[in-house]
Amino acid sequence: MKPVHLVTLLGLAAGLSALWGPAAAQAATITVNPGDSIQAAVDAAAPGDTVKVMPGDYTEPAVSGPAVRITKSLKLLAKSKLKDDIRVRILAGPGQTDGIVVEPANPGDPDVVGVKIQGFTVEGFPNNGIWLKHVQKFTIQGNESVNNLENGIWPTLSAKGSVKKNVSYGSQDSALWVEASEDVRVMQNELYDSPTGFEVTISKGVKATKNYIHDNTVGVGLYHPNGAGMAAPPGLLNGGDWVFKSNRIVNNNKPNTAPPGSMPAALPPGVGVLVLGVDGVTIEKNEITGNDFVGVVALDWCIAVDGTAFDCVTNPPLIQSAPDNNLVRKNKLGSNGASPPGGIFDLLAGDLALTAFPFPPYAPIGGHNNCFTDNEPVPPQTSVTYNSLGSSPNECN
Repeated sequence: MKPVHLVTLLGLAAGLSALWGPAAAQAATITVNPGDSIQAAVDAAAPGDTVKVMPGDYTEPAVSGPAVRITKSLKLLAKSKLKDDIRVRILAGPGQTDGIVVEPANPGDPDVVGVKIQGFTVEGFPNNGIWLKHVQKFTIQGNESVNNLENGIWPTLSAKGSVKKNVSYGSQDSALWVEASEDVRVMQNELYDSPTGFEVTISKGVKATKNYIHDNTVGVGLYHPNGAGMAAPPGLLNGGDWVFKSNRIVNNNKPNTAPPGSMPAALPPGVGVLVLGVDGVTIEKNEITGNDFVGVVALDWCIAVDGTAFDCVTNPPLIQSAPDNNLVRKNKLGSNGASPPGGIFDLLAGDLALTAFPFPPYAPIGGHNNCFTDNEPVPPQTSVTYNSLGSSPNECN
């Protein structure tokens, strides 16, 4: 064997250092203690770093906008133990509108890629608890949104993310709203005490499984693009591929507390799942029980659930307004429709209902290929009630 000279070894070491150095550099962890600023730690962190926040109450010094704003790839982790009542709480300060906002630093900048927010209790903000805008590859896990008065958790204009094991309640719009987003998984969340527990608009590829949605005005609200809070981005106007499987959607009978005149204020209590003028939804293997008006109902957008029409003349539907190609199957249903809100929609009270035409003065346009099949009663109920009002039969091809 030939001898290896020291110069050769040094050269090899330098070469390996140059090759591996950047990849081997480890992300830093910044620890925040009570009395420190979470925002200051976020600002000091480099992309890919972790900000770890110790238990306690935090009120950030921002005088307007969000309490905490993230504009880079980052892990923001709270050292909470909710079962032991150990929390990291972000509380609203004067002038602050939202709890945690993730967005690019400037309008038009590339999306933020790779964000995880875990373990926080975000409480008492006048707008939103956790709000994502233009974020890819995100995880929102194990957080609490408490009495944030617009929406609790709100991914918008975002993609390839998961919202998992959160608790959200006390909002005046939606506890959780996925809007204008793609490929979002919503799993094992508890959503309650809001006009809509879980809302979806102008999105693609939303999969919701094993969520517990209870004691809202409407448990799950799937709303036409006219009901969205923003214009649909290109390619998302028609939405599609929304799957709701193995969720518990029960006892959604909360009196509506949404601000008068808002779209949520038109929602009647007692609805498990409201399919309002959208297409291509699969609702499968859920427990849907104890909703006083109706378990699952599919309606045309141009008809309000109280029997009066939305103003579709001066505000025409962005796309056709009837529900089409929706599949409702293998759900367990019971004790729905026991106390409907009155008016013409008492005709729809029960477990399953469909009406796909708008009331006068709008001409019936119909819905197509809406299939309600193989749904099972929950004992002691002996059958599943299905009511169809108007021109749309239950079509299973």
